[in-house]
Amino acid sequence: DDENGVIIDSLDYLMQPLQSGNVIPVISNSFRLEEIFREDEDLFKLMAEVPDYIDEFRTFDQQLTKKWADSIKYPMSDDHNLARVAQYLQVESEVGAAAARKQYIKFLSDRLLKLNENDEKFQEKIAGLKKNPNLLFSKVVDELEYPRFAAGFDDPLRLLAKLPVKIYITTSFSDFLERALRAENKEPRTQLCFCKVGKTSIKADYLPAPVFDPTDANPAVVHLFGLEDYPNTLVLSEDDHINFLLNAVEDLNNPDVYPSYLRGALSESSLILLGYHLRDWDFRTLFRFLSKIRKTESMAGEVAPSMAIQFKPSLRIKENEAMSLKYLEKYFKKRNYRVKWDSSDSFVYDLWSSWTSYAEAQL
Repeated sequence: DDENGVIIDSLDYLMQPLQSGNVIPVISNSFRLEEIFREDEDLFKLMAEVPDYIDEFRTFDQQLTKKWADSIKYPMSDDHNLARVAQYLQVESEVGAAAARKQYIKFLSDRLLKLNENDEKFQEKIAGLKKNPNLLFSKVVDELEYPRFAAGFDDPLRLLAKLPVKIYITTSFSDFLERALRAENKEPRTQLCFCKVGKTSIKADYLPAPVFDPTDANPAVVHLFGLEDYPNTLVLSEDDHINFLLNAVEDLNNPDVYPSYLRGALSESSLILLGYHLRDWDFRTLFRFLSKIRKTESMAGEVAPSMAIQFKPSLRIKENEAMSLKYLEKYFKKRNYRVKWDSSDSFVYDLWSSWTSYAEAQL
């Protein structure tokens, strides 16, 4: 730790809670997106084309949003802001909010298909996928064998799936985590919690289970911002995020939305936030939601120390960068989060290494 107990290098303090099942990874939508689209040369070009008047460099995920904004002719300058671009489409679209949300999933699928259209290995598969009018992004990712890691590098999501974790929380719209868990011979249970389903007919097993005791072998995968299979559930636009927070507060005492196995676990467990960018709506909404619940559920007002994995802000003016770091450390410390300045993938590799060493020492 540093002198304020905010920045950490050692992960030893997580080992015992992990062994006891009291660690909850919280995984963003961008966690997998950045692994999938890192071969996209157009996005890398955008990374180097930041105007001089913008101090902080755009993230990879924000550059992907710019491409979507271009495809729907978004007219404003904040074309890197996913929530605002989605808001524009939901307002301007004549097909309704759910269909507008679905367009984002279609954009991701179409872009990945296009990236591989000249690869002879996948041409037949791509032709078949394009014929499916209800194509899911997770299906495209799976069929095109993404994400692709260099020799000697494990899939970080598979490493997370190997850990003795009972509850995973994700704001991903796809079932990447469930696929990783099944690949590790586990039986995950998808849970759409705090989602306003409306008239959507959701698979019964996906609804919050009133009687369910998650285990390492049968973990809960809690989707807070919906699932692409059901566009009505997606939390994408500014209105979606605001409505999520309003509905979540109303439903804190509703076991049909907030299951019993999640109560207490959110305050008693150490959370690990992976793949979030502080400027984005998904982080701001999630962090406010978790802070509210952890404070409400904690009987003594104390919550388990948690961790946020963050890239260091990259600003043009180094003095501003130092001030930004100090602010972020203070921001997280107030909510009992420690900060590790690292990429999500690198952190997961370190976590897995620390866990295997700890587990071997216990034998």
